[in-house]
Amino acid sequence: MDVHVAAGEPPRLTGVDDLQSFSVIAAAGRDAAPTLAAELDGVMQFEGTAHAWVSVNWLIETSGHADSTEWRARFDAMTAYAARKGWTRADPPAIRGHVVWQDGQAPE
Repeated sequence: MDVHVAAGEPPRLTGVDDLQSFSVIAAAGRDAAPTLAAELDGVMQFEGTAHAWVSVNWLIETSGHADSTEWRARFDAMTAYAARKGWTRADPPAIRGHVVWQDGQAPE
């Protein structure tokens, strides 16, 4: 599952059936993090430029599978795995994802 973000655009969720991976794909350089953070308030919060906390509620609502018992069970298994790794938080509920900046720069 990937969350795609770009300045001036609403975030998009792709790969909702792939619950084995989770990333934030930013169509920008790291210097856009403050702008994206302001635009995406309520959906995600950046933790520096390497990671972002994405709202669990937003993921569920945006998935198109909020009413699917099977998908929710798989999503809950994903969040349980993430919790064991320390990649979740409770207030507000969020999952930590690695941010892939699509600016051609080497990772930090």
